[in-house]
Amino acid sequence: MTLRRLPVLTLLGFGLTAWGCGDGSTADTDSPGLTTASNDGTSTTAAASSTGSATQSGGGVTGSVGSGSTTEPPSDDESGPPPVTFDLGILPDIGELEQSGCQGIDFLFVIDNSGSMTQQQTQLLASFSGFIDAIQTSLENVDSYHVGVVTSDNYGGNAPGCTTIGDLVTQTAGFGSSEATCGPFVGGQRFATDEDDLQQVFPCIAQVGTSGSPIEQPVTATVAALDPSNAEPGACNEGFIREDAILVVVIVTDDPPFDFDLDDAHPDTDTSGWFDAVVAAKGGDVESVVMIGFVPLDAAATCTFGTSPNLIGFVEEFGEQGVLASICEPDYAPIFASSIETIETTCDNFIPQG
Repeated sequence: MTLRRLPVLTLLGFGLTAWGCGDGSTADTDSPGLTTASNDGTSTTAAASSTGSATQSGGGVTGSVGSGSTTEPPSDDESGPPPVTFDLGILPDIGELEQSGCQGIDFLFVIDNSGSMTQQQTQLLASFSGFIDAIQTSLENVDSYHVGVVTSDNYGGNAPGCTTIGDLVTQTAGFGSSEATCGPFVGGQRFATDEDDLQQVFPCIAQVGTSGSPIEQPVTATVAALDPSNAEPGACNEGFIREDAILVVVIVTDDPPFDFDLDDAHPDTDTSGWFDAVVAAKGGDVESVVMIGFVPLDAAATCTFGTSPNLIGFVEEFGEQGVLASICEPDYAPIFASSIETIETTCDNFIPQG
């Protein structure tokens, strides 16, 4: 639900005057954590008018609201208690209410493009349509989407000038890729939006192929993509991250901790700044980020070699904002379906920066 900014009126010099009945009686008046995913009567309020009719009865006055006549209170020589006045004084001005709830979502897909990722890329492409449809159905108040893709290395198949790790993909090349120039996009920037046909555009930019470096750096790519320098005017990711949108990151990698690969999964890799760098991109608000990680999670899985403590730990740092799943899941659709609730809650609770 979205709370709009509403002006608050200050009530000045407002008072209510009550007179008792002749029998001396008085009348009461009512004042108006981390998710690990796997497959397996009626009330009525009456308002008082500033005008009304009154009929004298005995020593007091009884009033009825709604007519246009007025009646003076009883004089001093009439029986009955003296009038009682409620002076509300000047009510404080509480300012404007904060707007809450997101209007947009920025989706960043970080796709490992190393030689062993053919099956995983195919599963991602197959599950995207259902995922984005479910997002659009569940979050009816969200009317704006940014969708971007980066790879786990310096992507040589990208457009000239944007081949550094973390640069958004607009064209692809290499074995198993879409071998296509996917732009220009409707918005005129280097990412797709809700104005594009996402069902057609996403498979183009996400099918990055498997000719990439075996030194896989999916988290390094995430941090680079969100770095403020990459959002400056003229930079490769200009305009992608917005202050009034939540950020959903989807990492898909089978990066195992090989001793001879000094990449993000290596035991000696310094991971201490990863989490802080991502949260900083959203003004320090971790609750405006959802981190979904398809990573080496199951030691018994056959699609990769062992688990990846660095990558698992990174997703776990996001607590309830994290969704952790095995890269070896046979179908990614149930994982994405289980993440909808986290995304929806994040959107509902979101307060835009600034």
